[in-house]
Amino acid sequence: MAHEQIVSNRQDHSDAFQTRARPVTALRSQKTIGLTLAIFGALLLTPDTLFMRLSQLDGLNMLLWRGGLSGLAYFMIWLWMRSPRDLSNIWTGNFAIIVACQIGNAALFSLAIAIAPVTVVLIGVATVPIFAAILSRLILGEALSTRTLITSALVVLGLFISVLGGDNGQIQLDTRTLIGAGLGLGVAFSLGMNFTVIRKDKDVPFVLAIAVGAIAAAVLAACLATSVAWPPLPQMAAIALTGIFILPLSFVTLSYAARFVPSSTVSLIMLLETVLGPLWVWWGIDEAPSATMLIGGGIVLTCLAVFLTLEGRSTD
Repeated sequence: MAHEQIVSNRQDHSDAFQTRARPVTALRSQKTIGLTLAIFGALLLTPDTLFMRLSQLDGLNMLLWRGGLSGLAYFMIWLWMRSPRDLSNIWTGNFAIIVACQIGNAALFSLAIAIAPVTVVLIGVATVPIFAAILSRLILGEALSTRTLITSALVVLGLFISVLGGDNGQIQLDTRTLIGAGLGLGVAFSLGMNFTVIRKDKDVPFVLAIAVGAIAAAVLAACLATSVAWPPLPQMAAIALTGIFILPLSFVTLSYAARFVPSSTVSLIMLLETVLGPLWVWWGIDEAPSATMLIGGGIVLTCLAVFLTLEGRSTD
């Protein structure tokens, strides 16, 4: 009898241990999937800047072509992977928010690049992890990770050093600069809200919402542009590659990552594009980055490498 009791106690202890272990294993598996998707999406996005430069289009025509082509690509992706319940979930507030975020993200970035110094715009966009962390706290009730906040601050500092190095530190505080900073912050807010809502609502067909938003942004550009540019074949190939392949595949992957890890984490990893993009430009059109840009980029990459290593080991 005593032996049977001991065996029973051991079995109960083993069952309890396995019950506790399963959620931890599942959580770690989800985090691994999310981090992998986010890194893949961010790396896929890194040559985007190069092909934007090769297209030689102005801000509104860039928005028109990228928005239209990517919108069609998003729609095809949605048709391929759609769920039978998707159409019943489009009449929701969350679907409308994602559409609005996509319009804001695409339109504000293109307009900002067209009227303001690129440096100021990129500094504004670099705040996206901060917005994502705050929105996750307010909307999802997720605790603000000290590790994420510290990494975000260091990444913003590194990007600040990097982008200032691109303009030799010469930025004038004028109306265009203030507008550019405001539009950059608007882009950061749109991205942070987009990832947060996708994490909140697992049933919303976000790929379809992004498609609608991208096409709406293209229509807006067509209305605002004084003339529509028809690029020659080499430039058309560049804008088609980023609009049909790079932008939709990377953004869909990043958005799926937001379902497995906090939106602030996805936003941080997404900033790899800001650092590695100039290296693609350097390789593609021989536009060498300055020493300051390389130092700032090194700070960002080091911080993200440490952050991802720690995140991969953590199960919290």
